Amino acid sequence: MTEALLFSEDWTPELEAALRHAMREDAAFADAVALWRRMQATVRRNLVRSLPDHHVLIAYALATSPYAEVLSAAERSALEAARPALEAALAAHPALRDVVRDVQEAAAAFEAVWEAQWPGAGEPPAPAPDRPARRRAAARTPATRWTARIGLGVALALFVGLVGLLWLRDGRQITIEVPPDAVQTVALADGSTVRLLGGATLTYADPDRPTAFDRHVRLTGAAFFDVVKEARGFTVETPHALATVLGTSFGVVAGEEQTEVTLVTGAVALAPRAAPDRPVRLAPGQRSVVAAGALASTPEAVDLTEALRWTRQFVFQDTPLEVAVARLSEHYGVPVYLDEALAREPVTGRFAEEDYTLKEILDILARSLNAEVRLQPDGSYRLLPGA
Repeated sequence: MTEALLFSEDWTPELEAALRHAMREDAAFADAVALWRRMQATVRRNLVRSLPDHHVLIAYALATSPYAEVLSAAERSALEAARPALEAALAAHPALRDVVRDVQEAAAAFEAVWEAQWPGAGEPPAPAPDRPARRRAAARTPATRWTARIGLGVALALFVGLVGLLWLRDGRQITIEVPPDAVQTVALADGSTVRLLGGATLTYADPDRPTAFDRHVRLTGAAFFDVVKEARGFTVETPHALATVLGTSFGVVAGEEQTEVTLVTGAVALAPRAAPDRPVRLAPGQRSVVAAGALASTPEAVDLTEALRWTRQFVFQDTPLEVAVARLSEHYGVPVYLDEALAREPVTGRFAEEDYTLKEILDILARSLNAEVRLQPDGSYRLLPGA
């Protein structure tokens, strides 16, 4: 059973069911599986950090193959500049040489198929400006016919996709790392979505593999989850905690010292990874924290609008309109005034900062209250009860 973990590509549905049963019955085995997956995730993260630009690896594969002539002067220059870091990555991760070989074999296979289907078809375009005239004869080689028809950039993009799968797909898992200051939304196979903030890392079941494990993701960093309700539970695993839900929306900040969960809708059971049988249950509008080596804290009520600012969303859940408007006015730097009759009206909604303008959000909130938005001569807005 343990050996099967090394060869996840060969798993059958029956073997996966047996593994899940063994993990439920044997806590030590479950811990070993979790450790093994963490080790794999660490190797993947180190690989991505140490490897130069993906295109450079593809250029290296082509430069060390019969297709070296397809590289432009700019591409060769970029390859030479990155060669020290690239060679260090190849030395640190010998499996990368298998990726290089796969790229070379894919290029050869493509050319063979093209030649079989269209032998000698078509004349190649003139050489690029950065290629000397003496290479015009080489322009008629099979490699150049290949790049002339699909373009080196397209070929590289295809190969980058292939290599990305080899790097980040661990049999049934995909790992995504979000660059600093970026925001990325990931759609899971069950329809759930995860909004990942800069620096976050998420590992989840490959949606292209129908035999993937049940709904279970691993997170470090900050993310906001919208989980589709199903009979099967959805679990978020962090370095210190397990958050289990059915269908809900909530934010998770998983740092080195603690995990913080803030619930917007639905329900969450939060427990330390070391004591999964001792959870606390959160209600909407509550937050709980699991520190390293400790149980989950008693859930406390929070102002969701403030508590989830880090999500870079405006989160309103039965929020008084005057509170929602104050947050919007502060963020956009535009005064927004309310008729007193609207101040205490509750509003609910969630708006990603990058997706909406102030006017669009005000219009949506106003429609929910049968109110209207008026632009004032000084550029401010005023919300008034509708006719």
